[in-house]
Amino acid sequence: MSEREAPRRLRRAEAVLRRRTSRLVLVLERPWDDHNVQAVLRTAESFGVQHIWVVKHPDGRRRVSKSVTKGSHHWLSQHRFDTIEECIAALQEGGYAIWATDLSSGAVELTSGDDLRPFPEKIAIVVGREADGVSPEMLAAADRRLYLPMHGFTESFNLSVATALVLQRCFDAEPALVGAMSEEERRAIRHDWFERLAGQVEGRAAEYAHWAAHPPEPLEDPRPSDEARRPRIPKKVRKRMRPDQSI
Repeated sequence: MSEREAPRRLRRAEAVLRRRTSRLVLVLERPWDDHNVQAVLRTAESFGVQHIWVVKHPDGRRRVSKSVTKGSHHWLSQHRFDTIEECIAALQEGGYAIWATDLSSGAVELTSGDDLRPFPEKIAIVVGREADGVSPEMLAAADRRLYLPMHGFTESFNLSVATALVLQRCFDAEPALVGAMSEEERRAIRHDWFERLAGQVEGRAAEYAHWAAHPPEPLEDPRPSDEARRPRIPKKVRKRMRPDQSI
């Protein structure tokens, strides 16, 4: 088999994989609302952040809604911690600089990527729960505390919006985050992804296993093709649309 014979979906997966980063991990500390958590997962996956660490809420039991995540949770590596202390210890042991979002007066305003330079080799961005933000324990362990400037009456951004803005600042400050992953980890993720993709196509397991061992040539552009890109309209909305309406 030549690399050009690989199915397009595998070449697209390879292109996405080569843009993944392990230098930055996103920490969700005690999130309460399932919808918000899943929106954050979708946001992180879109940026190419592979590792999501979650300190579970004492009363939290996550329920996944594919209508929110759009399946993005399948392609992420999620690590869960029962306590804040366990998460902090793991971050410190892993050598991560801890940057926490914080609305208090001691936080530094984050207006552009320039505010984040020099950028650490390994970094954890911590976002707190919706009601009261990052815990005092995590803030005490943080190397930096950051906040996003706002110019309206609203006190804070939605969790997924705030996450997206902070991540964008990080990638602006350190473009080398894109693709920052070891080959060993990339091989392990490729095997998992290709096996998952093989399960979606009957009778292709052996072929996909071959490509997992012999990575195909990635697409230059990982976005879906123009032919595959269709407006995603909920069934209820589609039923209410008149036959002559279009989007």
